[in-house]
Parts: sequence; structure tokens; C-alpha cells
Amino acid sequence: MDRSFFTRNLWIYFVAFWMAVAAIQFALTYGVYEQDLVASISDSLISNLIFALLGVGLWYMVRFSGKGIKGFIKNLAYHIAGCAFTIIIWQACSYVILRLLFEDNDAFMGFLLTSMIVKVLTGVLIYFLLISLDFLVLSFEEMQEQAEHEVALSTMLRDAELAMLRSQIRPHFLFNSLNSVSALTLSNPQAAQDMIIKLSEFMRYSIGLGADTMNTLNEELYHASLYLDIEKVRFSDRIRIEKHIDPLCGEMMIPAMILQPLLENAVKHGVNTMLTSCTIILKAFCSGSSLHVSISNNFDPDAVPRKGTGTGLKNVQKRMAAIYGRTDLLISNVKNGVFEVTLIIPAPKEQ
Repeated sequence: MDRSFFTRNLWIYFVAFWMAVAAIQFALTYGVYEQDLVASISDSLISNLIFALLGVGLWYMVRFSGKGIKGFIKNLAYHIAGCAFTIIIWQACSYVILRLLFEDNDAFMGFLLTSMIVKVLTGVLIYFLLISLDFLVLSFEEMQEQAEHEVALSTMLRDAELAMLRSQIRPHFLFNSLNSVSALTLSNPQAAQDMIIKLSEFMRYSIGLGADTMNTLNEELYHASLYLDIEKVRFSDRIRIEKHIDPLCGEMMIPAMILQPLLENAVKHGVNTMLTSCTIILKAFCSGSSLHVSISNNFDPDAVPRKGTGTGLKNVQKRMAAIYGRTDLLISNVKNGVFEVTLIIPAPKEQ
């Protein structure tokens, strides 16, 4: 954060403050003490201009010297010395300049001497007022910096978590696909070749994505189709795909690669458990301002459950929570031999 006095809006308030002080001093000198008009104006402008310039120095003194002094007594001694130095310089410079200008005005010179004690006391009050305001501004700046640092740290942690989750999804999919290619190499070389081509296109897309990349629903559906085509090569007629996509939702933004692990789950726990064909139904529709994407598949409830780490669904849930700050955006249910999982993508204004 830039702490230069002249690069902040504080100097506007600073100037306004000293103009008000100068106006009060002029009113007292000319109106109450009945001094000469020109002398009153000169006294007000010169003395307050000098103090204002010294006040700018106090700004930097607090930031680059005073804040490094620990302990109340040391700080008090430091600022008492600073106050004494400031008042002496202020009064000495003001008196010398005014004496040069109004040396022949005995009444005004006498007024300067008799009013000096009042000016000194007033200067002490103004000095500690400026110091207090400087410390307040400094404290506010430090709180802002701390808040910005916490936001930056939170963002870094969020990006790191997303990157970790994505790094878990990519190898999981790649290992499954390579196993499928390996199984097809001898039994159906042409199918293995087609599968490698589709896998290459899919992985080229996946690897080029950032941890928190957002894509349109249409683009994600296209690459989800690549994955399903890869699985069709492996399972042939045992897998059927149905899509019911609302065309009005095609340009809505969703997290990149968020559908792929859900489709993997449908294949693993649906197609792999069925002796007959398994139907995977992919739906997308708008509800209010949100996008709902559901993937369902039938399965054999009597089949032996396939072993797994459960990484897919858990990672999707964690990614959604990290991106949107909500834990209710992934809903799954089982009914009549059909497993369905629904993603709720909030509208941008709700994110």
C-alpha cells in the first residue's frame, strides 16, 4: 500500500483543516485584538503555512520513525521532543519572516511577543491532534493490509485446493482409459485406435485447463460426449446414452471438467454392474436463475458393489464448495434401481 502523503486524498482534508485554522486565527487577530488588516492576514497565512509544512513531516515521522519505538514512555518522550522541535522551528521561522515584513509596526510586533505563549499552547494541541490522527490512519491502513493479506491467502488456498482436486481427477480418468485401451489392443485393434484418438483429444483439452476454469455448458457437454464415446468403444451395446438438454441453457457457465467424474461414476457403478444394457441419462435445464444438470443410470442392486476410493463424487462436492462457497449444490439419490446425481450451478449474481 502506498503511504505517501501526496498520493492520498488526505491532503485535501489536511489543506481544508489548515484553511479553517488560518481563518479562525485571522478572525481573532483582526476582529478581537484589532490588529492591522494586512498584518493579520500575513500572520495567519505565514504561521499556518509553516506549521502545515511541518505537519506533512509529522506524517512521515509517525510512519517511518515513531511506529518503530516500543513502549509508552519511549513514545511519549519521542513525541515530546518532536513537539518541542516543531514548535521552536514554527515560531522561530514565523517570527523572523513577520519581523522582516512588519519591523516598523510596533503595535503588531508587540502583539506577536505577547501572543506567543498562546500560540505555543495552541501549537502543542495541534501537534498532538495531528499525531493522533496520523496514528489512527496508520492503524486503519494496517487493518486494511491485514484484510487484503487474508483475502489473498484465502484465494491462494482455494486455488491450491482446486488444483489438488483436479490433479486427482485427471489420473483417475487416464488410468481407467488406458486400462480399456490395453484390453482392446488384442481383441479389437481398430476400436483401440479410435479410443486413443478420442482420448488424445480429451486429454489435450483437460491438460490445458486451469484449476478454476469456467466453460459453457455446451463446451463441457461436447467433451463429456468424447468421454462417453470412449466408453462406448469399450462396452459397445451395453451402454446407451440419452440427452435432454434445454437449448436455452447452453451458454451458462459451469466449472470445467465437473461432469466427467459424475459420468465415470455412472459407468463404474452402472454399466459395470449390468449384464444387459445400462442407460445413462444426461439432463440439463434452467430453474429460476440456476442451472440444474442431472446424470442418472440404472444399476443392478444385487450386484457385488465395486470397490473404489469414492474420489469422484467427493471431489466434485469439494470443488463446488470451493468455487461457490456452498455445500448444498450436489444432490444424489437412489430410487427403484436408478442412481441420480444433480448439480446445481448458481447464477453469477448468486455466486
